[in-house]
Parts: sequence; structure tokens; C-alpha cells
Amino acid sequence: MAGDPRDICFATFNLYNLQLPDVPWRQGKRYSVEEYGAKTQWSASLLKAMDADVIAFQELWSPQCLRDLFDKAGLSDEYELAFIRDSGWYDIAVAAAVRKPWEIRRSTVHKTFPEGFALRKRDIDSHKAGEDEDDDIEVKIDKFSRSVLQLSVGHSERDEVPAIDAFAVHLKSKLATRLDREEREDPRTRPHGAALGSALSTIRRTAEAAALRMILNQAMRETDRPVAVLGDYNDGQLSNTLAIVSEQPSLRLFTDSRRGGRSDRGLYVAGTLQELRSLRDVYYTHIHEGVRETLDHVLVSEQFYDFSRNRVWSFREMRVWNDHVEDEDRATSDHGVVTARFDHNPA
Repeated sequence: MAGDPRDICFATFNLYNLQLPDVPWRQGKRYSVEEYGAKTQWSASLLKAMDADVIAFQELWSPQCLRDLFDKAGLSDEYELAFIRDSGWYDIAVAAAVRKPWEIRRSTVHKTFPEGFALRKRDIDSHKAGEDEDDDIEVKIDKFSRSVLQLSVGHSERDEVPAIDAFAVHLKSKLATRLDREEREDPRTRPHGAALGSALSTIRRTAEAAALRMILNQAMRETDRPVAVLGDYNDGQLSNTLAIVSEQPSLRLFTDSRRGGRSDRGLYVAGTLQELRSLRDVYYTHIHEGVRETLDHVLVSEQFYDFSRNRVWSFREMRVWNDHVEDEDRATSDHGVVTARFDHNPA
């Protein structure tokens, strides 16, 4: 899209188990050569329509698949690709692509939670206070189910444009975690597998959100460095997951308000920014049991918020490609694709 070369568009694209033909993926499933060709062709056409500068991908099984995808779209010379590693994946992973004149200056993979992460509360204080509630809890999770990819993205032609920390994320899904054999064979536990499995998934996703927020705190605290967090959060924009990751910065809703002038660590959800200028909120990125939800999000720091004193870009629009979600076709995706576009417009 023509415009100021300092404008930027972020996107998140769940590839829905993109794996090479005749190579097993989930539960031994395989794509034929024809199925792989149809899947990459559909994804390639969407890549061109998105016209995005920084793209986070989820559910990629092989680096070669993404290379094939950009080759088929005729975009290989325009983008630089980034992976959690070059080979040896055992499951789905995130990846990213950055379009010239933007460039990747540094890449960091986060698998282990940051030092100091602890989900632990002892019940000693509550008993001393004479309270009846037992609030002791300890969660022993110390790594992301899918590694987080962090890129430092700079502008190769404009030195005045600050580098951006872009994160590609894929948090734990809502699907119930399969219980271990011991619990599955326990007659007291077996009837409640769905509830307990869903609780396990929720606990893990919440822990991952908190660990991601700790990483973001390290990147954002007392800095003016722009940040964008792109991906499949497997939760809605009003969920506790998004609240933890975003830290819920204040929004300016009327002219005389002073809200939104500064938010050192807050992240703004592009979907919310779009709703504030839309007559209706009708978008969704996923359907499960007939329920339409937005699970895929673009979150941005105050450098992309219109009313921030530290604004570098202003929000133009968010778009969602979701017509395919109802088709349940392995050649497409079970998630909608989100783009959020920002104009270079320093405060």
C-alpha cells in the first residue's frame, strides 16, 4: 500500500498446522502433495491481500513451509523470515516475517519463564488475620508451551524511526488438557476429566500471560521503545489473559480527558481502538461450537496510541479476514487473520 515508508502494518496469521506433504503432524495426520499445494496457495493469496510489514505466524511445523509460502506468493525477496530455530521442532511453533525497508536487527527466543516468576501464595497471613478463607496456592509451571519469539525491528532507511520490539506469541489453547493415565484411570477423577482438563489449560494460559508480562516489563519499563505483541492468545479481548498482558492502560474517551497521555508499560488492543471509531463490533477470528470469538490480537504500546504524549504512530485501521473460518477446511485456517495499520505521525 502506497504511503509514507515510515507507516507500519502489523499482522497475526494462524497457519492451522502448516506441515510439509507426506510428513506427519497432529495424531499422525498427513497432507498429500495436492492438499499442501492448495493450503499454501490459499495462504499465499491472503499474504498478498494483507499487505503487512511485520507478521507473526502460529502453528508452523517446518521452516521450509513458510519459505514455500512466500515463494508461492512471489514475496520472498521482500521479506526476511525468522524462526525459533532452523530445525528440530517437535510440534507447532511461532515464526515471523518482516518486510523491507524494515529489517530484523536482533532475535531472541523465550522458552523458559523469566527469573523471579512465582505463582505461590502461602496461607500463613490469612490465618493470622483470623480469616476463614484458605488462599494458599502453588503452580509449578516454568516454561511456555510454545516459545515466544522477540524481534528488534528497525527501519533500514530512516534513522529517526525508533526500533520496535515485536513479539510473536501463541498462548495455551482453551481445549481441555488430556489428563495423565493415573487420573484417567482413577474412578473419582475420570468423570470430571473435561472440567479438570479445562482448568489445567486455563491455569497454564494464565501463567504464560503473567510470564509474558514479566518479559514485557523488562522491555518497556522506563523506556520509550515501541512494542507490538502479535499472536493467538486463545482468549478474548476482555479476558483475564488480555488484562494481564496489556496491563489495561487508560483510554481517552472525551476531549477534555487527560487519560492516555502516558502509559509506560501498558499495551493497547487494536480491536478496542477499532471499536472506538466503529458503529458496530461484528468481527471475530474463531468459531467453536457456534460461538464466535476474537482470539487473535495485535497489542501495541503507547508509541502507537493517538493520545499519548510519546506517540510516534497513530492508529489508522484494523482489518479481519474471517469468511473462511466457517468452512472448516484444512486448506484454509480455523482462525481469522488480523492486520492493524498505523501512520507515522509523531506527537
